Amino acid sequence: MNGKSTSTAPAFAFKRVTVASEGGTGLVPLTRFALRLAAPDAFVRLTEVVCNPAALCPRLLMSRPDWREAHRAILHEAITRLMLAAHQAAAFVAKAETDLIDLAAMHRQATEALSRSAREWHADLIAVASHPRSHRWACRLNPEELVAMSHCPVLHVPSAHVCTKDAAVTRVLVAVDGSSPSLTALHIAASVVPKGSVFRLVYVLDRPAWLGELLPRELFGLDGEQALCQAKKIIKGTSGPVEIAVVETEAASDDISSTVLREAKQWQADLLVMSTSSKPKLVRPLPGHVVAQTLRNAECPVLVCPSTIDATASVAQHNQRPLQSASRGAVSPSGFL
Repeated sequence: MNGKSTSTAPAFAFKRVTVASEGGTGLVPLTRFALRLAAPDAFVRLTEVVCNPAALCPRLLMSRPDWREAHRAILHEAITRLMLAAHQAAAFVAKAETDLIDLAAMHRQATEALSRSAREWHADLIAVASHPRSHRWACRLNPEELVAMSHCPVLHVPSAHVCTKDAAVTRVLVAVDGSSPSLTALHIAASVVPKGSVFRLVYVLDRPAWLGELLPRELFGLDGEQALCQAKKIIKGTSGPVEIAVVETEAASDDISSTVLREAKQWQADLLVMSTSSKPKLVRPLPGHVVAQTLRNAECPVLVCPSTIDATASVAQHNQRPLQSASRGAVSPSGFL
């Protein structure tokens, strides 16, 4: 495993990682990428979500025998795929187990079922790969909803990026706004990314169009400079170089998420890090929510840290919690008929 960057605050580490991919595709490369951010002795749970056959073919609701046969076939295929992924991952995963989430037995939506499974397993990172919103897969793992429901950071990797061979994490862009959650996200990123990674800290200056001519830019930019000054103190001690920038939305129709994504693309970031709003979490994020829009349109992996997480408390919790060893390759179903 790669060495991790360190900061002056107690180091944060991901030690229990849940990995899930839509349809089980790309589960192994997703695991490999997620482990770049995890502790060397991290436990990993490979997760397969099995659809209700009726969601794929509503006609099956009219025939119970046909439904059972289809369900049995889907389960068999999922178990085979999961066992193969566990076998392949054994080459680079020290402690792995598997989990089969059967939506037909649980009567839950895919994202909710995954969030619940991760919480019960005490995961401290959920890594998920999903297709774009236009891909109407019956068991779609919606990253926006997953972030809203989850108790821990979520690493969302676009499905196109999963196929990239040996995807590295060397350029990390962190969006900061001066709030405590964004500084916590920065501390987590500084603790978990591979040693020597280059950081770019950006503050988005979103001036209302109707105030643009009335008030000088310096009045708005002062908050950004203060936020970046705080952020530099958090990341002080990392081995890699650190860049800072105050960037502005370009037009009246532009927004914060578009500006962050544009900056990430131009800078060729390998990982984008941000926090959720400090406002109360919603089960379904509003369409204009910055994190939701970023996840929806991101072309690179995004690590989202919930506003409720306490990095220092999480470190202490890991040190106190006894970790049970997992049986490698054994399928542990969350629900069966």
